[in-house]
Amino acid sequence: MKKQLLWLIPMRFFISFLLVLSVVVSVSAQTKQIIQPKSVPPMPYPFSLGVISNGFLFVAGQVGTDPQTGKLVAGGIEAETTQTIQNIKTILEAGGATLDDVVSVTVYLSNMDEFPKMNAAYQKFFKAGSYPARTTVGVSKLVFGAAVEITMTAAIPH
Repeated sequence: MKKQLLWLIPMRFFISFLLVLSVVVSVSAQTKQIIQPKSVPPMPYPFSLGVISNGFLFVAGQVGTDPQTGKLVAGGIEAETTQTIQNIKTILEAGGATLDDVVSVTVYLSNMDEFPKMNAAYQKFFKAGSYPARTTVGVSKLVFGAAVEITMTAAIPH
């Protein structure tokens, strides 16, 4: 009986080897690609505008700055929201995605009373019935004194 079970020992090691190999292959298959649109000057800050990993494009929080001057656009929350989404759209396109591919959005507002105005500008960029999931958070202050900051995650189309 013992001789009949001896073949299980090498089989157990072989299965363990296959498990370890599959973990190594899956971890090494995970890549990280940095997205820096050519039309946007490099930022002097320690973050990437976009990162592609595991089939998703993660866009860093953006505010309504003119990409060439780095200054907030004038015109209030509507203008800032529009410029913010335009900035994100540039990053998405550089990564091979569009606003239609966005699956998740987080909006940060420095004044929640501005929510209806932000929402009116925001909804112009998405198709009714296929909006991405969204969270809106009120905060006390945003970078550069912005009224709105938005981050998005898109599923990269195959």
